[in-house]
Amino acid sequence: MSSVLDVSSLYDSYASRISSASAAGTSDKIGGIGKDSSDEELMEACKSFESYFVQKMIEEAKKTVENEDEEGEYTKMFADMRNEQLADTVTESGQIGLAQQLYDNLKQQYKL
Repeated sequence: MSSVLDVSSLYDSYASRISSASAAGTSDKIGGIGKDSSDEELMEACKSFESYFVQKMIEEAKKTVENEDEEGEYTKMFADMRNEQLADTVTESGQIGLAQQLYDNLKQQYKL
């Protein structure tokens, strides 16, 4: 259960890193995104974060129904690729909306 808590705290640590960098006066470049970045670059970074977050949620959910001892090496490798593709598809569809919320928050709070 602690791994689910780790995934849910991912956003908090990301937001904390942005806040601390901003407070230290180093907000000109955070995670490759800075004041000179375009809106498209900022949205792409937000989508990347959402996709990673969704992928971790999928992996944790699958652990509750699968017996990993029965899976072979190639099955695990392809499962990781499948999970990544599924996370990208969910993110691109906008069904969760985390990327848009993060984008709006960053634009407003840090005037990027």
